[in-house]
Amino acid sequence: MTFTEKRKHPRVEINNLISYICIDDSSNQTKEGKGKAINISQGGILLETHDSFEWLDILILTINIENESVSIKGKVIYCNADDFGKFRAGIQFLETNEKILSFVINLLETHSKLLGIV
Repeated sequence: MTFTEKRKHPRVEINNLISYICIDDSSNQTKEGKGKAINISQGGILLETHDSFEWLDILILTINIENESVSIKGKVIYCNADDFGKFRAGIQFLETNEKILSFVINLLETHSKLLGIV
C-alpha cells in the first residue's frame, strides 16, 4: 500500500514556545496559555498544550522568530489528547504573516539541505 500525502504544504519539526489567546465570536478572550509548537508549515501549526480546544476555536498565536514576537490568527482543525495529559491541536492559519512565511520557507530549505534533497 502506498502512502499519499494529503497536506497542501510540507511540514517541518520545530520546538518553539508559543503563547495563545482563544477568542469567541465577539472577539472576547475565553482562555490563554502557553504551549509548544511541534511542527509548522505555510498553512498551519501543530500545537501541544495542557488545554483542550473545540473544533473551530479561534486562536491568536504568538511565536518568537529571530528575537521578535510575531502573532498570527488561526482556527482549530482538530484536538487530540495524548497519554500524558497533554493535547495536540492542529491549527490552520487564517491569515498570512510574511515573517512566519519567511521563517517556514527558511526552515524547509535548511531541512531539505540536511536531508540532501536540494
